[in-house]
Amino acid sequence: MLTGRIAWLAGLLLLAPPGAWSTVEIAGLEGVLLDNARAHVQLVAEPCDAPEWRVRRLYRQAEPELRESLEAYGYYAATVSRSLRFDADCWTATLTVDAGEPVRIRAVDVQVDGPGRAQPEFAALRMNSPVVVGNTLEHAAYERDKRRFGDTAARLGYFDARFTTARIDVHVPEQAADIVLVFETGPRYRYGDVLFDQAVISEALAARYVDFVPGQAYDAAQIRELYEALLETSYFSSVDIRTKPRAAPDAVVDVAVRLNAAKHRSYSAGIGYGTDVGPKVRAGYINRRRNLQGHQLEIKGSYSEVIVETGASYRLPLNNPRQQWLNFDIGYKSESPDTSKSRLYKAGVKRFQRQGERWLRTVFLDYALEDYTVGLDSGRSRLLTPGVSWKRSAGGKLARPLKGLTLNLQLSGAADVLLSDTSFFQVLGSGKFVRPLWDGARVIGRLEVGATFKDDFAALPASVRFFAGGDTSVRGYDYKALGPRDAQGDVIGGSQLIASSLELDQLVRPNWSVAAFVDAGNAFDKFWEESLAVGVGAGVRWYSPLGPIRFDIAVPLKSSAPDAFRVHITLGPDL
Repeated sequence: MLTGRIAWLAGLLLLAPPGAWSTVEIAGLEGVLLDNARAHVQLVAEPCDAPEWRVRRLYRQAEPELRESLEAYGYYAATVSRSLRFDADCWTATLTVDAGEPVRIRAVDVQVDGPGRAQPEFAALRMNSPVVVGNTLEHAAYERDKRRFGDTAARLGYFDARFTTARIDVHVPEQAADIVLVFETGPRYRYGDVLFDQAVISEALAARYVDFVPGQAYDAAQIRELYEALLETSYFSSVDIRTKPRAAPDAVVDVAVRLNAAKHRSYSAGIGYGTDVGPKVRAGYINRRRNLQGHQLEIKGSYSEVIVETGASYRLPLNNPRQQWLNFDIGYKSESPDTSKSRLYKAGVKRFQRQGERWLRTVFLDYALEDYTVGLDSGRSRLLTPGVSWKRSAGGKLARPLKGLTLNLQLSGAADVLLSDTSFFQVLGSGKFVRPLWDGARVIGRLEVGATFKDDFAALPASVRFFAGGDTSVRGYDYKALGPRDAQGDVIGGSQLIASSLELDQLVRPNWSVAAFVDAGNAFDKFWEESLAVGVGAGVRWYSPLGPIRFDIAVPLKSSAPDAFRVHITLGPDL
């Protein structure tokens, strides 16, 4: 009601010609009290040419309207003096207010009755209520508190819940208010039938996405999670879930799920540019549903002057498709930065499993053949590499997130007694965060740390050695240009890695921001024997429809750096 009055008044003000409005002065109030008073007093909206009889009628109503607006914020003892003057061209009304002292909450009695009285969520509402003894009485806070009980009851399946008592007793002479709320929960509804309307995947696979059973207590969070899980599969173009409560004595909720098929096949192509790899083209193909069991096939490839890559992945859901799935992969990658050359053929299998709401664990086994040249080291390597990784993601779905976090940890290795030419064990961890600062500003931090415990470093192929430098490592230095060198001065990579960055990003106009950053890192054989290479710089970001595009100029602070500065252009999400 209040919002409607404000919008109506604003519209009239915009449409009215200059000088058409009277003057209604409300003295003695400020802030939200004044705003609410002007929204409640209808006389404020009257023009100069309003009939005198109407002005006088609304003038008589102004005082009770004004008192009503103040009572909403706990001011029940206000005194109001008023005057009305008609001039030749217009009229003026003056309302002078002394709001007095507000009524404060003296007692709060909140009771939860019924089958759900022991529900922890209702106990938490009682403990964390904004309606607290000693606070000024605000009716809006009281109504919000009541809505919290109603919303929580609906979320947990107490569909018959209601307030049997909801009362505020205001004692104006004592400037005190007593609040009594009695909430009757009624029975908690339980799941009934779950019915699918779809012809996209097998009924058995669709049913495995449901993680509740008939007779289990209803929780709207599980319905939301089911919706998200079905939509994330890419099998469906739309997911529509309807809950249909059946009143007591049944007290059950039937769930109807309607699924519409996504396009069976998808093709993609694109071009891009990055200073690490130069111009780049890519193409891809996805078969979202090879069969009714939900198997998927993806083929993709990309080409640039530095990296040529192609691969295929076959994915199938396991017993719990929301939590577990299996990938079979084959691929080829050729990489030729200035510091090394590598041709890698790989086949492997991965088992993905979600752990909790945020973590994804991947257990993998890869077999790789690699021809490589790194400085004076060259050869052909065979590696059977088992490993496990954990990834955690939070936030970061927006083009310019203000808050988010990603964490990655991977453990992998090989043994020369198991179809490998050498033995090693490698640990690689990384993290990135985004946090807001002042209005339009944020800080972005990044850290990557790795260590390889090796049998014979010279026998390690380029793909498992550590290098630093480049667009996403240490800006100001060329791609993979940092690391230990051989006798000829060629970078040969290291067994240990540190790469870090701290960036301040300030929005200057919609979809544009400027940034300043400092990067530091290097690849080492021993952390204490090499210094960190540092780069500083500034850049511009454009949040395009294709994603953020970054243009950076970075200055290396390492005295032996070959360039006075480097330009870095990258495209991709912040997290």
